[in-house]
Amino acid sequence: MDADTRLKILSQELKDVRKGLGLHQVSLPAVAGPVLRELAGVTPAEPPGAVRDKLVALVRGLVGLLPEGRRDLARAVFGVDNPANETYTGRLAAHGRVVDRDLRTVQRRADEVVYLLAELACARPTREVARAADGVPWHTKRLQVRLVLRGDDVEVFETRRIVSHEPDLVDVRHSLSVGPSGQAGGPVDLAALGIDEISGGEVRALEQVSADRVAFTLRPPRALGPGDEHDFFFRVRARAIAPFYCCTPEFDCERFDLNVRFESHRLPARVWRIDGEFSKEAADPTPSRPSAHVDDTGEARAEFEDLRPARSYGIGWVF
Repeated sequence: MDADTRLKILSQELKDVRKGLGLHQVSLPAVAGPVLRELAGVTPAEPPGAVRDKLVALVRGLVGLLPEGRRDLARAVFGVDNPANETYTGRLAAHGRVVDRDLRTVQRRADEVVYLLAELACARPTREVARAADGVPWHTKRLQVRLVLRGDDVEVFETRRIVSHEPDLVDVRHSLSVGPSGQAGGPVDLAALGIDEISGGEVRALEQVSADRVAFTLRPPRALGPGDEHDFFFRVRARAIAPFYCCTPEFDCERFDLNVRFESHRLPARVWRIDGEFSKEAADPTPSRPSAHVDDTGEARAEFEDLRPARSYGIGWVF
């Protein structure tokens, strides 16, 4: 199926979905066409309730990707918020009263919104559409980490470029593991942990979420819209950490570049890559893993692409 045909078919399928009560119509799972079902990730064996949930999530996600000026109309077109159980024409008439436009004008603009939504869905990679459908607020386009070991002191310099998936994204929740704090395996000492924003926003609401993991909020200088990219650069200072460093993303991460610098007089006996392992296994030095090279300056590097959420990627070592 060529791109123009796919766009035309999807536009018609979206028009079928908007009829009656829109996303709240009883027949939604049966009404949705094959292209829409494909974009929503519907499988043949799924029951109607699961199909409905996926279709609603997809349309909601796509509506969130529209420019702000079109979003309210799109929500009315598909009945995203329809407490009065209004029919399609009733929803458009109500929207027309809010924006002071007659029904014919609103109907014309509703057709434009449907086309724009179909165009968005067809133009973006399937994975990006799926992110919108899943309600993922953002993902990491590129993460660059430089870890410097100096005796018992550790510095982590992190530059993270995120891509927003939703309108008005103002808080980016972030967490990291800092390993043992040197207190006989006790919990992280938040007072001794230094997290400094260098550029791209500010660090807020630092809290401990487990014995060796802390979470905080990164706030950009302005709200981000769908598709907006933004760089955060911050530094973390800690006491001796566990002998590994990993990224375990909550959401998708397209690329992760890690550089670990050891002291020239204290080089590790062995260094290895940790590539897509479960987080509980990442700290275990026992499994056989690919070696990572330490160069003449005491640096080890690793690059990873298309990181899976809840899996760990990084470098481990033993002295």
